[in-house]
Amino acid sequence: MRKIFLIAVISTLFINGLAQTFQTYNIDSLKLVLRTELHDTSRIWALNNLGRNIPNSDTIIALAEEAIALSREVGFIKGEAEAYNNIGYWFNQQGNYPKALTSYLHAIQLSESVNFEAGLKRSFNSIATVYIYLKDYNAAIGYAEKARKLSIKLEDLQTLALANSWLSKAYLELHRTDSALRYAQLSYEIASRLNEPFTLYFATARLGEINEATGNYNLALEYLRMSLRFSKKDGRYFRVSGVHQQLAMVFKSSGLRDSCLWHAKEAFLISKEQNLYGTLLSSSLLLSELYEGRNDSESLRYHKFALAAKDSLFSQEKNRQIADLSFNETLRQQELEAEKRQAAEDRKNNLQYAAIAFGFILFVIIFLLLSHTIIVNQTIIEFLGTLALLIVFEFMNLLLGPFIGSLSNNSPLIMLTIMVCIAALLIPVHQKLEKWITHKLIEKNNKIRLAAAKKTIANLEETTTND
Repeated sequence: MRKIFLIAVISTLFINGLAQTFQTYNIDSLKLVLRTELHDTSRIWALNNLGRNIPNSDTIIALAEEAIALSREVGFIKGEAEAYNNIGYWFNQQGNYPKALTSYLHAIQLSESVNFEAGLKRSFNSIATVYIYLKDYNAAIGYAEKARKLSIKLEDLQTLALANSWLSKAYLELHRTDSALRYAQLSYEIASRLNEPFTLYFATARLGEINEATGNYNLALEYLRMSLRFSKKDGRYFRVSGVHQQLAMVFKSSGLRDSCLWHAKEAFLISKEQNLYGTLLSSSLLLSELYEGRNDSESLRYHKFALAAKDSLFSQEKNRQIADLSFNETLRQQELEAEKRQAAEDRKNNLQYAAIAFGFILFVIIFLLLSHTIIVNQTIIEFLGTLALLIVFEFMNLLLGPFIGSLSNNSPLIMLTIMVCIAALLIPVHQKLEKWITHKLIEKNNKIRLAAAKKTIANLEETTTND
């Protein structure tokens, strides 16, 4: 019992420490954690991480729904965003692209509301895959680049390897082979360092596709056989079926019909059993072609499967939904960019106003210090000093606000603590300056009064002499 409790505690700490990264966890440990009494946010992370790592199971949806309900109950937006990422991942692998895109876009909005960059990174990378499947390669490149930049910023090598892989795929489909090869090599280098089946599967698959496209079939087969081994270790059926389909296409290009037929059937059987409409469509079309003229009844049977899969993937209604989602998201992003530009302009203006106000008060104080005729009340200096302190603090808040927000991940408690620390540094400086200025003003006032007294005495003496 003590050992189990220790494992649970360690697992909980591990989840809390790495929850915002795209990691692979031990499923048994995650299930053990869920059977223990956990703080709400720890349980949400455990639900999301378990949902992300359970292969080939409808349980993903159930876990995500529980995570969403609990996240809304405690107001944990990051946990809700990750749950929607998991829902999108499930629909994506099933080939339901409108629902996948809807889930990912909702996750983006949630992540943006709390500046949750780890969630944004995953959403961007996943949306890139959706647009790859939809053959909108320019859109895929745009989202993969966003994922890549965030991965570099957050030092997430796993997502960086995946983003490079999707960039390679998109450029390959656009017939930009040099760019495709460059990103594929970057993906493979990172995947080799990580030494994980998940990233190695993607990297070797990309290299296999590129070598097939350039006619180097033997090397393409070597990479794709490696990719098949890694996909089986990873355990996701949609990846295994995908590699079988890729191998079938290379064998077809090589003129090896029997090997092509075997791999195409493997892809078809897995896809049919798991309702994976993407590879079901491609494998059915290939099998229909292979049997054409040899066994027309089989060719027709596979062609019917292809038509059904195509209708599931690309019906007019689904295409309309995807177009609407893409259009609405484009408008939303444009509005966000406009709001960011306006906020930056407002911040710039406010900084200028604060600087002008501070400069004016500083000018008044210096003028009063240097004036040889004006006697200044100490209360006025204290008022001007306090006003200057407030303006300086507001200037610092405007200047450092974005950096502090990024550093603290917009946590109100952390931001407040940092600003209190800044105020704690400014107050002693203000007190010393105020004391020094007051001392100088007293000296100046005394000199003015002394000079005035001497002048009065001199006038009196002159009047007495004249009398």
